[in-house]
Amino acid sequence: MNNFHPLFRKWVQAQTSVRFVRPPWAKELCQSPRYREDCSNTQYLEHGFGRVFEFEKAREFFSIQEFIFSSRLSAAAEFHHTIPFTTAKRPFFFHCESIPPVFMPMGFQGQEFDSELISNILPIYREIFESDHCLGIFSHLKSTIAEFAATFQLDKIRRKLRYLPLAADMYIRKARSDETPIFIFNNSAHQDPNSLVLRGGVFAIQILDIVRRERPGAKLLFVGSHAQRLFSEPWGLGESILKHENVREILYRNRDNIIWISGWLSEHTLDRLFASAHFFLLPSIDLHTSSVLRAMGQGCIPIVSNAYGISELISQRRNGIILNILDSSVSKMTEFGFTNTDHDAFISRFNELRDRLSREIRQHLDILVEPRSWFQLFQTMNEEFDRRFGRPVDTKFLAKPLQEDRRGVDTSGDLRGFTRDVSRDDFKRVGRQELPRIGNVRVVRYGPNVLSFDDGAVADRRVSSLEWSLNSKSKLVHCWSSFSQAAAALANQRADIPHHTRTLLSPHLEADSMNKAEITIKEVVETQESWFFTLEASMGELRSQLRRVESSLVETIGQRLSSLERTMDERTQRLLSLETVLREWSSRLLSLESMAEGRSNDLHDLRNVVQHESAARIQHIDQVNNTLEDVRKTGESMLYSIAILGRGLEDIHEQLFEKRLLLLEASSRLAKGI
Repeated sequence: MNNFHPLFRKWVQAQTSVRFVRPPWAKELCQSPRYREDCSNTQYLEHGFGRVFEFEKAREFFSIQEFIFSSRLSAAAEFHHTIPFTTAKRPFFFHCESIPPVFMPMGFQGQEFDSELISNILPIYREIFESDHCLGIFSHLKSTIAEFAATFQLDKIRRKLRYLPLAADMYIRKARSDETPIFIFNNSAHQDPNSLVLRGGVFAIQILDIVRRERPGAKLLFVGSHAQRLFSEPWGLGESILKHENVREILYRNRDNIIWISGWLSEHTLDRLFASAHFFLLPSIDLHTSSVLRAMGQGCIPIVSNAYGISELISQRRNGIILNILDSSVSKMTEFGFTNTDHDAFISRFNELRDRLSREIRQHLDILVEPRSWFQLFQTMNEEFDRRFGRPVDTKFLAKPLQEDRRGVDTSGDLRGFTRDVSRDDFKRVGRQELPRIGNVRVVRYGPNVLSFDDGAVADRRVSSLEWSLNSKSKLVHCWSSFSQAAAALANQRADIPHHTRTLLSPHLEADSMNKAEITIKEVVETQESWFFTLEASMGELRSQLRRVESSLVETIGQRLSSLERTMDERTQRLLSLETVLREWSSRLLSLESMAEGRSNDLHDLRNVVQHESAARIQHIDQVNNTLEDVRKTGESMLYSIAILGRGLEDIHEQLFEKRLLLLEASSRLAKGI
């Protein structure tokens, strides 16, 4: 999926006969359409690439044309890691770190696997690993070996499983005496924005924040393409986390102590960054073996989470620090017998995991802030690194099963242009010799090989873009170890060779006949020996030229290094002057802080006075309110008394009125009587 894995770098470097070549059609393949151009194509059945291509996801993810090209390469075996997408045409080896990526693209690590889908594809993968084409299955984790056996549950597959210990070199042997801790975090090699949170980028800033309470000058080298922009413009899987107020607050609080390193970095530059730091922060949900080994190889103490397989690389407080922050809810065993992580659960429980990480970091804070403690851990890490990864590399772990494979390798055959990684101009420069034609077949000696091809046999340009001979068209070539082998094979196999040529070639190849054909073969052998002598002489001259180039390069590099050292000295002086300026500003800031503290005290006193006056005013208002309440109650009682008195007066008035009427009536009767 993403080219050569760095886990195998040490093994490849230890080989004496391994050479990387680039197929001549590789450029055309890179420029060809990759995805979905053949998802509805059924060519996979014709070419026999296996039943995996029955699934549409597989046809969308991998190009059928890619497998057609690969199947035409001449090779003894294939080596695959992570995903066993073989051509099903020849023997292969397989290496994996964990089981979930094996099923890509039908299922991806960190996502929930569809039980029905896995049940359907497991028999297909069993068929792949059980077949005689599979010569060996390797892993650098013993737990993965056990899970592989539990998942596929076949004795034939179990017998192919092999534990392959990792090997690496440590380049930093001396402990540094810096008193200010420097941390480093790097995003994944493919710089996927989703990896920023999954690899523990937010956790790394939180660790820096905790350490700075004891060591305010601690620094964090944050390596990642567009990492700083992702914090300011969040998107992807961890968007909700990067937008959280607490995360923004921690980022702002430590902004001056984070050094952002964006863009592409060379391997050498990245190694120098690792060597300049004391601790490598990788509190991730998944295992990243290559990053951990690389950091330790540069003398960087790893601080990692308890992800799957990490205990086989790191021993607590011996060659690193393991933070026990993950549990069975984010890293759990599936029903099929292998461990898988849950990225959604990791995101949903992020705040809880942050609290757990804070508690774990405080338990190991002595190592992070005390130079003597991390020096001791650095020394034990060196010893543990040598014990675990400093062993010699077994360069025969692939050769043995390949030798046991009885099918062997056909050294002759249809190479279709892939014999040497050279261009047409290179072909003209390399020594070649026209040999006698065999019928209508043209024969050319190219280096140690004999190539035969028809002038009229033109191969597909996409398959054979190496332009071999005298015109601009590609040739469908065959490779032989000698002219006699080519003559014998072509005389017996090619129908286009005339009959009289067959009859002449057959006796000429007999060991007891000294005729013209044998003399021709002897001349060819002598010419070949002369060619090899000329080649050795040319190689000697080339070696001397390379030595001269090497000496000039060493001299040039030395001059450049001396100029760089002078530049570094000048920059050191500038940094010292900047440090002096910073100290002055720090003293000014301290004086400002003292002034601010005095103003704060004055404000505090004023606040107390205001609070006291406010309390008195509140008490006075309460008293006035109480008095008014009493007045209101008195008025109400007086009004009630007046109302009662008025009613009494009305009654008296009515009584007087009635008496008046009675008197009037009496007076009228008296007047009538008189």
